[in-house]
Amino acid sequence: MDLEYTVTEIISRDGRGQVVQLDYQFEETTTAETASTSSVGMTRQNKEKRSRSYGANITRDQYKNIASRQRNALPFDSFVTVLRPFILGFYSGNELERAFNILDRDHSGKIHIYELASFLPILNESIDDVALLNYIRKVDQDFDENMNFNEFRALVLRGIGRDIICNHL
Repeated sequence: MDLEYTVTEIISRDGRGQVVQLDYQFEETTTAETASTSSVGMTRQNKEKRSRSYGANITRDQYKNIASRQRNALPFDSFVTVLRPFILGFYSGNELERAFNILDRDHSGKIHIYELASFLPILNESIDDVALLNYIRKVDQDFDENMNFNEFRALVLRGIGRDIICNHL
């Protein structure tokens, strides 16, 4: 099964240039191959495509309200900096380094599960430490259950960050 995404990002700013709302629109296409056998014994490969669209948006005020109920939540502007590469699955310039440094709150050179948890529950309230650990294990090359920069980059580029936010296992 192949899964493809198209993500559209819309950033709304106030008169001072401050981000006040983020909108993401997702177009997801799943292609699955199925085999069918005819009455004369011939096997045929079929491709089936399924599409769905959905969106995610958050305003600065909504974020502040949700973050006030979270332990150790990131400030909104830091959240925006981390969210962009995380949800888009790519980055430009030093975007990824900035996102990594924001999440690495104890400056250990690794993102620990509790640091990742300060960011993700804002967008996916159902995510828990066990699920986060399972996602981290997909890129955890040194098996320490944390992410160094290269592992974090792999998480972003493989679209796992978006999968976490969109609740795909």
